[in-house]
Amino acid sequence: MKDKSALVATLLFMSLFWPSFVRAESSDSEGSYTVLLTKPEQVIQGLGVEIQSDGWGPDWINSDPVRGVPYVLNDSERKRLAANMLKGFRYLRLGMGIWYRGVTDDKKNFQERYAGQNDALLQMISEAGIEGISMEYWSPAPYWKTSGKLVGGVLKKYTPTFLSSFANAMVKDLQYLQNKGFKILTWGMQNEPLFTNTSYPACQYSARNYVNAFKYVAPRIREASPSTEIIVDSNDGNTGVIADELRTNNPDLLQYVDAWVYHRIGESSDLPMDSAEKLKVGAGGKPIYNNEYEYFSYNVKNYTANWRMVNTAQSLMNWMTFLNSPKWYWLHALKPADDTENGDGFGLGYYREKGMSDGGKGVGDGYWIYNTTNFNALAGFLKYMPWDSRRYDVKEDKVRKDQRIMCWKRPDGTFVIALTNRSDQSFTFKVHVSGAVTYTGHRYNINMRDIDLEKQSGSNLSTTLRPWSIEFWEVRSATGIKPVVTNKSNGYYYSIVGYKYDKRPTRRGVYIYNGKKIVIK
Repeated sequence: MKDKSALVATLLFMSLFWPSFVRAESSDSEGSYTVLLTKPEQVIQGLGVEIQSDGWGPDWINSDPVRGVPYVLNDSERKRLAANMLKGFRYLRLGMGIWYRGVTDDKKNFQERYAGQNDALLQMISEAGIEGISMEYWSPAPYWKTSGKLVGGVLKKYTPTFLSSFANAMVKDLQYLQNKGFKILTWGMQNEPLFTNTSYPACQYSARNYVNAFKYVAPRIREASPSTEIIVDSNDGNTGVIADELRTNNPDLLQYVDAWVYHRIGESSDLPMDSAEKLKVGAGGKPIYNNEYEYFSYNVKNYTANWRMVNTAQSLMNWMTFLNSPKWYWLHALKPADDTENGDGFGLGYYREKGMSDGGKGVGDGYWIYNTTNFNALAGFLKYMPWDSRRYDVKEDKVRKDQRIMCWKRPDGTFVIALTNRSDQSFTFKVHVSGAVTYTGHRYNINMRDIDLEKQSGSNLSTTLRPWSIEFWEVRSATGIKPVVTNKSNGYYYSIVGYKYDKRPTRRGVYIYNGKKIVIK
């Protein structure tokens, strides 16, 4: 989330990569594809979404009015949110200092801001089957900042004594949440650290100051919670100035970077295709993924809802296909119904609390409704791509930007093929899969979800996608599709959940190499 002045840094960077949204429609009406069962790729660990568990201001202090999801929803609507929207997500992004911002009396730490906030979140997580949270700071607690507030300011000092105390405070925040019952899967020191003059809680860092703080904080987080993934830098990943500062002047700290994280917001899904090699530079074999995606009001104004719906699905697919991303995050689950500026582009749905305008959305007090432009883009992945599915390569007769394909194998052994058509013309996919199989299809578009298609059988799938639509095809056979496995080493290291590393991992742990478990100490 950003205001216009805060966009400058991102837009300057994106100017290097931004592809055109406008192009002549392809004259192709069909394409040929082959699923390569001999080429397994990364394990797709799952999808994430952010929860707005507090309100927007007004003053960003403990006495602000109580707002937020799921707290303001009726009991039945809380359950429906968990079962019907959040089921399938693995990660819940919790914004420290913005959507989770209760401040302790000494102003050094965070806690729930209102009675029942923790319990409501934990119940929602449990009922949705979400594994855990991505704990990421928008702002540290006010004591540590020059502004003495959540909004504005930088860290007061960068002396060893101050940063050591700062690190202890961040560990205390982590342990507070763990003790309350939250499982912390991912941790980030600062959301969009280079951004300035924001109207919402934030803490600005220069690249050098970020790394100076990270030097004290990251080892303490690793010691306190060894299994928690540490991400850098929640905007420009491995190609930004913070990554350069780490690699150039503090390479010993790279052991604490578990993944490089981007915010490529509202951009065409062409970006991961056109700029894949640039976005991989300096990654050092570590995972790369986008952990915030949404559309700003100008995106909503300039591009049709149909285009955005399919483009979102393709963004997810292209980050995973061209950058081997193991994860992908949407921004907010629900936005307030009266948010006329960002609600349409930021949320998977809208909620209304008592006393709030419905913004013309037709939603009652304590209820929520879908934003189908955004939710329908992800719904099929949430249903048909369970956690820890493994992606398989697909040979394309021609790489088309408006018609995309991705294939994965679910943990139960079923293959799934996702197809998209981001154009106003029908397009026929002809997909070859070795062996005699059956295909069960499901269609999504802006107006409908999970519509069953006529079953097919044989070694070839042929399906014509309507304009602005997405299809998922489950691929089964009586004996099971068996990927070809060879004894020859491919020279890669794999994590225990199957993530492929291009180089020998630097983080301590158990890995697979040449078919055997090894321990890196």
